[in-house]
Amino acid sequence: MFTYTVTAYNKFGKPMVTEFTTDSWEATELSLSMSECFGYAEVINDNFQTHEGEYGERPAALGDRQYNF
Repeated sequence: MFTYTVTAYNKFGKPMVTEFTTDSWEATELSLSMSECFGYAEVINDNFQTHEGEYGERPAALGDRQYNF
């Protein structure tokens, strides 16, 4: 079973809310709704520490996302 962490950030890059789920679709829906409230949200797969998706405009304070292929 996979677990996902969804974190919402404000425009300054400060984490505002974090939610955990085991359903990938629920993680996507949470990310979308959190981004509408706070400006940016991303989903991380806890099992592999991989980026699963994001909504909104990434705050400059978070820096560029590092992708691992």
